[in-house]
Amino acid sequence: MERDPDLQADQLVAELLARGDVNDDTTLELNRMVADWRAGKLDPEDADYLVALHAKVMNLTPDPEENGHFAGPSRLDGLTIEEWRERALRAEASLADFEASSLTP
Repeated sequence: MERDPDLQADQLVAELLARGDVNDDTTLELNRMVADWRAGKLDPEDADYLVALHAKVMNLTPDPEENGHFAGPSRLDGLTIEEWRERALRAEASLADFEASSLTP
């Protein structure tokens, strides 16, 4: 596995640990990830976790387009969130039409 030149795992971990509120188990895991990253063996899932954890703890919003990390699913069952919303609105409108037509004799 090749080292991602855009991911600065050591910097992210240093910022997390500098807060002083990371528990011992997480500290060990973060240090393992930095060692893996330095060796060019950081698992992509660990990289995504590290970016997401850093964003959450530091109250940041990661940009999925920035370096390819934290690119969670942009589609669920083939639809974007906007497409799901439109589908739900159409279903609600259709249900309202059906209810209205069933009430009139």
